[in-house]
Amino acid sequence: MRLPLTFCLLLALSLRAQEPPIEVNPNRPTFANPALTTQSGVAELEWGLLRSTLRDDSTNFGTPTLLKFGLEKDLELRLSSPGYLRLAPTGGASVSGPGDLSLGAQWCYLHDGLFGTDQAIQLAHTFPTAPSAQGLGNGAPIDVLTLLFSRDAGPYHVDVNLLESWVGLTPDLGGGRATQAAGTVSITRNLSESWSITGELYAIQATPVNEHIVSNLWAVAYKVSKRLVLDGGVDVGLSHGAPRYSVFAGLTVGLGYFRKP
Repeated sequence: MRLPLTFCLLLALSLRAQEPPIEVNPNRPTFANPALTTQSGVAELEWGLLRSTLRDDSTNFGTPTLLKFGLEKDLELRLSSPGYLRLAPTGGASVSGPGDLSLGAQWCYLHDGLFGTDQAIQLAHTFPTAPSAQGLGNGAPIDVLTLLFSRDAGPYHVDVNLLESWVGLTPDLGGGRATQAAGTVSITRNLSESWSITGELYAIQATPVNEHIVSNLWAVAYKVSKRLVLDGGVDVGLSHGAPRYSVFAGLTVGLGYFRKP
């Protein structure tokens, strides 16, 4: 027996109404990530524009992209890339193309742990998919292990990340792998229900691929709704190995449910 069309529509609307409202968990634009993961069953997109001016006045442009899937409560799958890159060296021809692709997962294994922090572990593998001869990619795989700690304290939110990377080296750099430590502290102050400001300090160890990097970042975010957050800001390098400055803007949006929560 065929159900009346009106009944089918009402049933579909009723099932959709039973889905919990989507609330995004922004990671970008800061270097640090929060310990909490994407809402279970939700696909979430983070996308932005980033332009950096280096110490020699050359410029880099990218569209950093992160796609997250909340597989289960406290577990997410992460697909990321610097997106479309355009490198414009001083006095040379510019090159452009896609950056390397990374696949990772994050598990928030403890809530309200030591000092009231949420704690998580993240593993990521970068595939050398970009043409490294043009400087668009690393040219060898990279594996990253990250420990994440987050805590809310009144209007403040604090994220601390500790990273250990194993950076693959191309044959012209001797091959093998180089270890690289990094750390970051990020503090966000909620100014209202919609507005917040973030300050961050981060450091990355030198390797044969990069110089020692120390930088600080300032960002402002506007919460349009629980499902959409806009942000923008500036990153000012503090060491010679860091870009002189970078400006960025982007968004975090909940795309929808890819399975029933």
